[in-house]
Amino acid sequence: MFGKGTKLYSILRFKCPRCHEGDFFQGHAYNFSKMGKVKEYCPKCNLKYSIEPSFYYGSYYVTYALGCALFIAIWVLKLLLFPDLSPWGLLMTILISVMVLSPLIYALSKIVWGNFFFKYDKNILQKKNVNSQNDTTTKG
Repeated sequence: MFGKGTKLYSILRFKCPRCHEGDFFQGHAYNFSKMGKVKEYCPKCNLKYSIEPSFYYGSYYVTYALGCALFIAIWVLKLLLFPDLSPWGLLMTILISVMVLSPLIYALSKIVWGNFFFKYDKNILQKKNVNSQNDTTTKG
């Protein structure tokens, strides 16, 4: 279910959607100087991550969905674990959770959005190696 070749593998490990080897982001989700910055190309398979200008604007819909899922999860946990928690306590729990998890949600939304458009190809690295070997033999 989480093995290489699945969308979840790419999403949870922040790896290239096509080869599942190269890193998708320039830095960690909580590295604020590079937060959410997607690399131009995959360092392993050379996939161009941004297929058009402003491509990742669509990921804001995913961010909204993940934020709603977080809100619902906190609400359900509150009902199950702390049924006597006041509305202000619930509000503070939600606000703190959103503040702490916002960089992660932002990064997750971009990798999920990329996985909507790029398909996994288990042979892409082999094809790339064969092509690079062919290039060196024809040049030499």
